[in-house]
Amino acid sequence: MPDLKPGDFVEVRRGTQVFHGVLASVPEFTTFDQDHRTILYNGHYILHQASHVTYQIAGWALSSIVSKPISSGFATAALSVDCAQLLSEANIPMHSIAHVEKFREAVDTYAFAQREKFLRVYRFFSHTKKVKSVTVDEVAKWVFYGDDGSGWAKPTPAEHFATYQYLLKQSNCFEACKATRMRHERKFFLRPPEEVEDINWSWDQVRAAGARGQSRIDADELQLQTFIGKVRGLIEAHRENHGGLPSETSVRFTPREHVFIRSIKAAAYHSTVFPNPHRQIAVNGILKALYPLYGNRPGQTEALQMLKEIGILAPWENISMYKASESYKVPTLEGHGMSSWAEDVAEQSLAMGRQLLAGGEFTFREDGVLDVAEPGTAGGNPEIRQDVADLVKQMVVSPTGPLEESFYQRDPCAEIRRDFGQLPVYVIDDPSAHELDDGMSVEDTPEGLWVHVHIADPTAYIPPSHPLSLTAQLRANSIYLPERHYPMMPDFLSNERFNLGKSQCAITFSARVGEDGEFVDIDVKPSIVRNVKIIHYDDVDEILDWSKIYGVKQKPSDRSPWIHEILEAKNAKPGVKGHSALGLDANGVKALRLLQKTMLNATAARIRNGGCIPDQLATRISVNPYPQPFTPATNPPTPYYPAKETWPSISLKAETSGHLSPAHMMVSECMIMAGRVAAKWCIDRDVPAIYRGQPYMIDSAKSQNRNFEEAIKALDAARAAQDPETGVIPFVPFSKLLPYMPSAVVDMKPIGHFSMGIPAPSETTATPGMALSSMTGYVKVTSPLRRYKDMIVHWNMKAHMLATHNKTKVVYPFESDAVRQVATPLRSMEKSTSLLNNRTERHWATEWIRRREILARTGRLASPSDIDMPYVDFRDIVNDNIEVSNAIKGDGIIYDALVTRVSDRVTWVILTQLGGIAAKIQPAFGTLSQSVACKDLEEGSMIRVAIERVDVARGVVDVRLM
Repeated sequence: MPDLKPGDFVEVRRGTQVFHGVLASVPEFTTFDQDHRTILYNGHYILHQASHVTYQIAGWALSSIVSKPISSGFATAALSVDCAQLLSEANIPMHSIAHVEKFREAVDTYAFAQREKFLRVYRFFSHTKKVKSVTVDEVAKWVFYGDDGSGWAKPTPAEHFATYQYLLKQSNCFEACKATRMRHERKFFLRPPEEVEDINWSWDQVRAAGARGQSRIDADELQLQTFIGKVRGLIEAHRENHGGLPSETSVRFTPREHVFIRSIKAAAYHSTVFPNPHRQIAVNGILKALYPLYGNRPGQTEALQMLKEIGILAPWENISMYKASESYKVPTLEGHGMSSWAEDVAEQSLAMGRQLLAGGEFTFREDGVLDVAEPGTAGGNPEIRQDVADLVKQMVVSPTGPLEESFYQRDPCAEIRRDFGQLPVYVIDDPSAHELDDGMSVEDTPEGLWVHVHIADPTAYIPPSHPLSLTAQLRANSIYLPERHYPMMPDFLSNERFNLGKSQCAITFSARVGEDGEFVDIDVKPSIVRNVKIIHYDDVDEILDWSKIYGVKQKPSDRSPWIHEILEAKNAKPGVKGHSALGLDANGVKALRLLQKTMLNATAARIRNGGCIPDQLATRISVNPYPQPFTPATNPPTPYYPAKETWPSISLKAETSGHLSPAHMMVSECMIMAGRVAAKWCIDRDVPAIYRGQPYMIDSAKSQNRNFEEAIKALDAARAAQDPETGVIPFVPFSKLLPYMPSAVVDMKPIGHFSMGIPAPSETTATPGMALSSMTGYVKVTSPLRRYKDMIVHWNMKAHMLATHNKTKVVYPFESDAVRQVATPLRSMEKSTSLLNNRTERHWATEWIRRREILARTGRLASPSDIDMPYVDFRDIVNDNIEVSNAIKGDGIIYDALVTRVSDRVTWVILTQLGGIAAKIQPAFGTLSQSVACKDLEEGSMIRVAIERVDVARGVVDVRLM
């Protein structure tokens, strides 16, 4: 659909409200504010966002039909002065508003005339066409013009809108796409016949339950009433016992009762402005029938509470993964019923992992000759389920060549590996890290200093077409959540076979780095690493130079509060703290200081190219016990009430951001160097790879019709505030860039990366002798144990190396077309994972705040410095704006907050003591004096706030000024 313009007929949906009218004004640039004005039939206008428009007829008010004057009637007579002025300024005829009602009447007439054809829509597209989705245009052509005319016919606006409204009303058969996409896609998904049958059956039950003896359904078939009685007893018992019910209960849910439960789940998980039959069944047929347990206006929050009280969800359940739209669901997550195959795929992955461990381990003698240990027997030789393997193969991009059913018996690259001998390889990570997949070395040679980044090499054992590889491709990447994690490949493979220090096999990305931080030469080799030293970030920080860490040289009064607090806690001062660290000898200290100096030069070179580092806060959240047990996901026959020993406590604390640690900064720059080396190596040899980049911010703002002049001002202000020595941009100036900051993109050719300071191809000229670091390109290669795209590049690079060594024609496991095909789903899964991580972090953070606030308000918080919050009854809420029995009142915790955005409607802040958790002040909920005070706040100022409302299900934290 075209962009929104004055004169368009639009449908606007906000919550449960639906409006139809003529769009009278739009902002000059794309924004996220309510700055669109639509005039309704009653002669008044509403303010709304572009995302609120779910249907559009472009240029409708300026069309030939609407241009014909009609009797003005109520609409024109009732036009407000403001609306008349808006229409005049947009050159829209005044009488077009009167046409709105005429248009809707015409739509109803068309729908009535074709009512018989409309009734056959679902059967035709579901049973005859056998499609899973339809567009409004496809259905309108079939209804009004039939199959013969569908190739050339173009439905009129009234026919099209009549079809759209019919599909919405038939929500028992059709599910609308996401509201923000409806205007562009106009797509509806056909519900499976079994779901349609369940919805219709549930509606029959709801109607029968309300018929009071007048139902056509026999009394013994009124299963809804039985279900209502059953769950009422569970809810009342759960409340009486404060959730401490025994794990055993006599209640059993029948298969038909799970139909009702699925509707309650849909009402709890999914919020939409479109009609939702599951929500209507759950709210009108079930929750209201349980009055007064859920009040007289139940909704999404009450549906979620009910699922917890009847033992379908744990009281602390993270429902983020269930709430995601179809586009952002992660169907590979086992244990949640996210797909019909996730559990089988995960089980098969574990079996294949055990099979790999049962095979011989690759080690190398001192002369570099490969030794293969005798195969073990612990893992056996499990039978691979062919049906699961075939299913996985259908969902992934198959590599070149036949399917490999066995792991490599010998390392394919044994003859071309570079042996680094006793050169120390420093693996620097957190004490809790399990995947030790990267290490660094420095090598001083007559030609200059080389930095080597050694990466774990699972591709030494796994062929690209092995079922374990295909399963890893389907899972795409590991997912780490506070309550549990979902590895791309079985965890034990990292710990027992692949980790550096466990395996001698690596692939090494090397660069000779000049004094100016530019890359003078590069190399990539499969390698042998023998002398691996595992050390921790905090220990390495003790022996590195803090002079180039942001804020260290500032006066305490010039630092932001969180920077000052972190640096004071670390006793950070310019220079080094000490000359020894756990796990390092004198030579190790010398090597890491040399590595830091070299990487600081490389960072400075990127900053000169426009790179930057944001001053972002970080939060560490952990849940104990870990991992949390899975809640039974698929039609549990009995209610699930977790054993008390599994009730989780939550720990939350502000974490040191990477840019405030010399060791983190050094390791991060090494990983960037490896990605750039890989890109240069692939570019020079035309090896298919997935390049990652980020468009230039101003160009992106222009292409998206954002206010690029404001973007330029924000960028100039950020550059002016940027610390020239460290490249860090303070929090507030950087936050001003975020509305214009483009997302990362992937491509088959090298592209620039704006925030990293990696130039685009147009900004460089590949001439002999030029500095290699000015070349474009960045490829992710440093995490093959948790990212499949890294494995793809490893396999392809090795294929080229082996072909060169053997003087044969190179055959890539993933040719260019295959890389292009696989890049899209991998990027999609990466986005889904990021969204899930963010929502999950928000869930546990808001739950932690809720618990802490209730404990403080009830005098049960032992100390304000406590970071571990025990379980608190999920029914106790924090909401100072309502008077209900379970709203806990009293004095809570006072927080320091940084003001990040001020507007007429809402003021956004971050809670700095909690690592930057976002919260908002809504003046409408406060007093008049607070409303005035909010308008006087300045962005970047520090204030004191108290918690006013916490909504864990929505991830909302509201605060008030103190």
